[in-house]
Amino acid sequence: MMVFLTVMPGNRPACAVTSSNLSVSSSGNVLAASRNNTLAIEISNVGKYMRELDVALTIPSPLVLFGDNHWIRSSFAPRDVIRANLTVFAPSSAAGATLQGSIVAVYKVIGETIPSSETHAISFLVRGWIDVKVYEVTVSPDPAFPGAEITISGNLLNRGVIAAMYVNVTVAEDQPFVKGSVKPTYVGQVDPNAPAPFSVTGLVDSTAREGNHQATILVYYGDDLQLDHTVMIPISFAIVSELPKTETARTSIVDQLLSNQLLMPGLATLIVLVIVAVYLGRRRKPQEA
Repeated sequence: MMVFLTVMPGNRPACAVTSSNLSVSSSGNVLAASRNNTLAIEISNVGKYMRELDVALTIPSPLVLFGDNHWIRSSFAPRDVIRANLTVFAPSSAAGATLQGSIVAVYKVIGETIPSSETHAISFLVRGWIDVKVYEVTVSPDPAFPGAEITISGNLLNRGVIAAMYVNVTVAEDQPFVKGSVKPTYVGQVDPNAPAPFSVTGLVDSTAREGNHQATILVYYGDDLQLDHTVMIPISFAIVSELPKTETARTSIVDQLLSNQLLMPGLATLIVLVIVAVYLGRRRKPQEA
């Protein structure tokens, strides 16, 4: 169940503001957008003995809290601790935002009748994220000749929630490519769920050996904090000295004779039948005459 938290001033009794008797620490304040995040809260007594402690956490919109945000203790002695692990969801629309919530505590110090209160700020940074995938990669020509130019094409897809910036695509200049011959492609900004095509060319070394070769596509991009990232995709293609020849089938005289030999028994039988039929026909004619 999603809990949207607000704290109304009218819900609290009049309180005296005193020096802090509570220490508040938190971890997990850097939130990933469009994902559930774990926020750990620790509230400890570093001052006087307390009675009727009432602590509430407020998180700012558009963050959404799953779980309880309210803790009550009838007594809270020095060095006592309240620990809570909460789940906070940050929508993708909040990516890049810095937000501030608060923890408000109301209590009575032992020996006093007037409640005291203290407020602790808790800050959040919502980080967007990028997930670049390379797909539909083709190599042309494949196979290729030594010394030929090869074109490597494909598509980039950002499955994250923020844009990938300054995107460049190139190929590692290892064998069998000629050093300095690879021409990278500057793609620029790749938005989420928006495929971006790329094409990179390079020359095959004229001394490259025949066979299957491996190469690596390198995708460079920056994130919202100006940090650089690299995606590496292996590819393979073949190099040959000459293309396989396709010969037209020719029927030699020997093949014809061999094939005729297969027909000989049937043909001989047919000739014998014809001769017999002619012979019998000639014999019948004198008798009829």
